[in-house]
Amino acid sequence: MPRTQQAIDTLEAQVADLRAHLARLEAELKEAHASREEAIGAVPQRSLRRATARRASKRRAEARTLKADTRASILEFLARHPGSTAGEVAKGLDLNRSSVSSRLTQLVKLGHIRKAKRGYAAR
Repeated sequence: MPRTQQAIDTLEAQVADLRAHLARLEAELKEAHASREEAIGAVPQRSLRRATARRASKRRAEARTLKADTRASILEFLARHPGSTAGEVAKGLDLNRSSVSSRLTQLVKLGHIRKAKRGYAAR
């Protein structure tokens, strides 16, 4: 029995230590939450809106860059493969067919390419 009692005492001491450690961690967590709430409350709403607008502006700028890349790749493809249809360009460049079709229409209107008897050709 004394050996069993010794094991029980050891385990009870460890439980007490763990409870004390848990209490300290809970106090730190509560303090961290309080400081976070203070920090969020200190940021004016305008700054949050500005940050969101900045992110959206960056996404639009990246999309415009990709749009230019698409235009250049379509022009290069048509220079190598004159008379290609929108479907052939889309397949050759691994792009969405509807996006390529609308881009080709824009390029024709801008005068960068011309409508051929079948498909499109670079000028």
